[in-house]
Amino acid sequence: MNKKAISSEIIYVLAIVILAFAVNLMSMANLGMSMIVCPAYIISEKFDFLTYGQAEYLIATMVFIIFCLVMKRFKISYLLSYLTGILYALFSDLIKILVRIFNQNLTISMNMKIGYYFIGMILSGLAVALFYKTYLYPQVYDFFIKVVAQKYQISIKIFKTCFDCSFLVISFIISYVLFGELVGIGIGTVIMACCNGMMIEQFQKIFDRYFICIPYFGKLKIYLEGGL
Repeated sequence: MNKKAISSEIIYVLAIVILAFAVNLMSMANLGMSMIVCPAYIISEKFDFLTYGQAEYLIATMVFIIFCLVMKRFKISYLLSYLTGILYALFSDLIKILVRIFNQNLTISMNMKIGYYFIGMILSGLAVALFYKTYLYPQVYDFFIKVVAQKYQISIKIFKTCFDCSFLVISFIISYVLFGELVGIGIGTVIMACCNGMMIEQFQKIFDRYFICIPYFGKLKIYLEGGL
């Protein structure tokens, strides 16, 4: 089968936009935050002097430090994962402004909530799979998973699931320590933690069957891959 060539840079932008849309969709469903964003969300809810964005940068920095320790090195190119996080946040806010349904306090039925959440979860899995197919770095969390899995030859599906479940456990602990109850965690959080790795792997297989990534900026690709 002849595969269709597609720009790695276009894949990167698509991944950011799709992920931003997916997170807004899941947020509207209100069935639980993503396990990755839960720790920052819980901390920001407890401490008024911290916004969610500030708490997110704190958590991301801790993950980044652990990543460098696991890799036993630091390279300037690794910081691109922070830029991806900033772009994702900007697109997320922009989509929330432009898509009216995301910035209105609408009362929706449980069936609609479930539908929105599962569509958002599927799109989120697709976005992460696309990130893994481009040489440009994903956000810190997915960058950690992608690079460590490559270095130690671990299945991304297994490593992603373990990583997500670890964040879920951490979220439970932080929530009970700070509030004595669950905050930001719902049934959707648990389902996503268990299924996300499998979905991403399936999307990667489908992508590999029909497409091949071609970098427009070849020298940048060589530099960033050398940065790993």
